[in-house]
Amino acid sequence: LVLVAHGSRDPRALATVTALAERVREQRPGLAVRLGHIELNEPLLTDTLQDLTAQATGQAVGRAVGQAVLVPLLLSRGQHVKRDIPAAAACFPDLGTRVAAPLGPHPLLAEALHARLLQAGWPERPAGAGA
Repeated sequence: LVLVAHGSRDPRALATVTALAERVREQRPGLAVRLGHIELNEPLLTDTLQDLTAQATGQAVGRAVGQAVLVPLLLSRGQHVKRDIPAAAACFPDLGTRVAAPLGPHPLLAEALHARLLQAGWPERPAGAGA
């Protein structure tokens, strides 16, 4: 499993995706969970895919040397999901890759948005709304 983050100049973003990767590892012991960034942070996605390919070499020639599911930690199917991530995966034809859908839209994101609004002081019910 490769979690694909955008990357950011803000170091808090790297801390956030690193913590997410660690949480996934805790929830799925035995599953190799890696992180790759599209830009700005290391490891870059291409470096992660190169490492996975190198680790898997030595298997039979002529077939995929390993498997990886790339999960974009992005909200929509923008250019990174439609073009950049598949292009990075295509650079490693011996690594069998699949690109999962981005995180949104998903009902859990709407719940998280609602929770964040409440934390920011948004009223549970607008003034004048019925019970």
